[in-house]
Amino acid sequence: MIGYFIYLILKGFSFLINLLPESIALWVGRQMGNAAYYLDWEHRNVALQNLHIAFGREKSEEERRSIAKRNFQHMGMMVIEFFRILGMDTETYKRKVSVEGLEEALKLLEKKKGGLLLIGHFGNWELMGFMAKVIGNPVLAVAKPIKRNERLYRFITEIRDKAGLHLISPENATRKVIRALSENRLVGIMIDQRAKRRSAVWVEFFGKKAPTTPGLAVMAIRSGAPVVPVFMIRDGFQKHRLLVKDPIELVLTGDMNKDVEINMQRFTRVLESMILQYPDQWVWIHRRWERKRDSE
Repeated sequence: MIGYFIYLILKGFSFLINLLPESIALWVGRQMGNAAYYLDWEHRNVALQNLHIAFGREKSEEERRSIAKRNFQHMGMMVIEFFRILGMDTETYKRKVSVEGLEEALKLLEKKKGGLLLIGHFGNWELMGFMAKVIGNPVLAVAKPIKRNERLYRFITEIRDKAGLHLISPENATRKVIRALSENRLVGIMIDQRAKRRSAVWVEFFGKKAPTTPGLAVMAIRSGAPVVPVFMIRDGFQKHRLLVKDPIELVLTGDMNKDVEINMQRFTRVLESMILQYPDQWVWIHRRWERKRDSE
């Protein structure tokens, strides 16, 4: 019953947000972020703890709090932009988003090996799905379904489908991804969520070891597909910049475990470099580092 109530609230919210001019809707999103910063003390504290780990030596507490507040504002606007995808077409997307590096990346598809997109919870990652309509090639991503609220999951999937993003469930994900790559598809893989210990590789992230899912490295090594970092950067109030970087050359020594760890570290460094440039656009509210490891 509660799940259905949440679904109705978000459905109604989406309808109202799409009636507003974009500038007013984004202003609402920013105020939502401000309110969350002050009221959601639990996630604010997580963000401040994470920012202390990342920037404790080089930024003052006041600077870190400013980053956290801007981060909440950014995420509030991102929520608005996500629900407004339903009213967006390709021309609107092209006016809203400038693209850098796409032509060179598309040449990789001529090799017929597909492409693995290195992505993270950075900028407005949901808008990247529209890249599929711009290039005329479906973009897939591995994501967990929302099992506890099927109506809400269908609604969110409808929005992502509108953007051109199709989801792959984590079950047997490697096999599904490699099949998609064999069909010359683009597959986005998130690399910045904390992984369970039994399946994680430990890589340095802002100088501290973090349990990291090895999926992107495993799939890249097994498939031979290029790994291309892609980031959607907020570039002003109503603008974004889609940055497609050069492929990352894999390190291959013949030792699978070693290669996975080395390459996941290299991938993480790329994401870290983007966060250093735009520190208010990554999800600091996620407990990226495992606290238990410190005590042990």
